[in-house]
Order: sequence, then structure tokens, then C-alpha cells
Amino acid sequence: MGETGISSIKYIMITHWDKHWDDLPDQETFYTKRLIDKQVLNNLVENASTLFIKIKILSDETKVPERAWIGYVYDFRDEKDKIRFKVNIEREISLAEVPHEYFSLKEGWYMIDWSLRRIFSLDHYLYPPFFYSLLATKDRQEFEKYVFKLLKLIGIHNIHRYVKQKGRPDGFFVFGKHLAVTYDCTLEKDFKKEKSQQILNYVNQLKNEVLKPIANY
Repeated sequence: MGETGISSIKYIMITHWDKHWDDLPDQETFYTKRLIDKQVLNNLVENASTLFIKIKILSDETKVPERAWIGYVYDFRDEKDKIRFKVNIEREISLAEVPHEYFSLKEGWYMIDWSLRRIFSLDHYLYPPFFYSLLATKDRQEFEKYVFKLLKLIGIHNIHRYVKQKGRPDGFFVFGKHLAVTYDCTLEKDFKKEKSQQILNYVNQLKNEVLKPIANY
């Protein structure tokens, strides 16, 4: 087969398993059917162009993309609770080449419908486009705006967002009569370590009652 690109991808396969996808014994692996989208099970196509993504688990809540490849899958075998198949890797690609929305997918096997420009996944049918953008963005300023909008969407309307942020949190709001909240958005993976001193600073500011909103919109 010739070399394929992102625009010709039919399947997306994501896993955190070791020795995936470029070091498979006999170029063979499998997915249990609970990890395979129903649209895929109904559309098993030999030699279909596939994007393979290997993710890394940092914690129970944090999973990040590690590597990605393009290739194809073939020789499907239905074994009751799983589909076994062969993998051919054509080339590794940089994570920058992978559309951001793919990184919001959980481990599994998905199909892309290019005519509709969407990924078939039951979970994602229910997501508004806003949540795709929130989960996929890697831009710090864009992420801060999305979080601000998300807080307003869930009913926190009296919220102050900081524009000049040097040494300040991203925003502040009062919930009810007694709960004052200062928040800071981050895309840092190890946020507990990176933000520990900053969190202490915010706690001290709240204790001293020195937070002064500089924008409200």
C-alpha cells in the first residue's frame, strides 16, 4: 500500500498498552468488543488506513498522548468477545500532525466519517462542540476563556476574570453567602507540583481579604 495521510484515515485506534503500536509481536493484537465502537463493528474494512495513538497514564485522572503512527489494519478475526487483527505501520508522525479533538477520545477503536467530518463514538454524540474545543485545546489563553465560559454556563454568573494576570489567579467568584473561590486554569500535566506555591499565595490572599477584581465580563 502507498503512504497515507491524516485526511485518508478511516479508523483511529488508541491504547495505553505496552509495545503498541510499533513493537507488536508478529504485528498482531486485538481489541475486546467493549472497546470497539458499534459503527466499527458494522464496518470492518480490510487494509483500512488507520491512525494509531499510544497514550501514557500519568495518574487516574491524567492521560496524555505519547506517540502516533499511520498505517493500516487487516486480517480481522472475530473471537466472540474480541476482534483480533494484524497491524502494518507505515510511518510515525508527530503529535502536532494529529487533530486535537482526537486526543479527547478514550482508549478504543473509532471510525471517521469524512463526509460528515465527525468521529463515530456514542459518548461524543452527546458533546456540544464547545466541549470538544475545551478538551482539545493546547493554547493557554484559549483554555482560560473556555473555563470562564464553562463556569458561567453552569450558573456562576457573578464572576470576575482577571485580564492582567501577572501574579494573579485567572478569576474569582463568590458562591452563595459564605464560599469565596479563586481559580487558576492550567494545562500543566503535573499541576500539583507546578502550582503548589501559587496555590499557597492565593490562600494567603483570601485570608487577608486582598483580592480585588479588575474585570467583570
